[in-house]
Amino acid sequence: MQWPVDLVLSDYDSSVLCVCYPQILPPEIYNILWDQILRACYHTLLDGKCTNEGRALMQLDFRHFQVKVESLTRLRPLPDPHIVETYIKAYYLPENSLEKWIQEQTEYTPRQMMNLLQYVSQGSKKIRLNLTSFMEDLDLNL
Repeated sequence: MQWPVDLVLSDYDSSVLCVCYPQILPPEIYNILWDQILRACYHTLLDGKCTNEGRALMQLDFRHFQVKVESLTRLRPLPDPHIVETYIKAYYLPENSLEKWIQEQTEYTPRQMMNLLQYVSQGSKKIRLNLTSFMEDLDLNL
């Protein structure tokens, strides 16, 4: 089975991954490079649209991603996995808690926030309008 995470990692050309070997780069550069690669991958995962079925798969994809990356790098612990984990958990928040969560978040793009809001409010136009208005009030609109 081809995991979506495998597709994300395949976007990083093998020559880039070869350069990331610790024997080629000084440890500081190696760690910085992997940190940046992981952050780019995190945001790629977060930019995807999510459905009811996709929400659980997103958790599995992220765990598969972590295992795969751990086999590619000696960087431990992987930097900031909470960026993805917290975002996935937000899909389960009720509307009133989601407003507070949005106010507290700084690491997500407006597009990622809107994707989340569109999913959470799929069943209710009123909720979608309330949350979109709330984001506009915070100046987080697209």
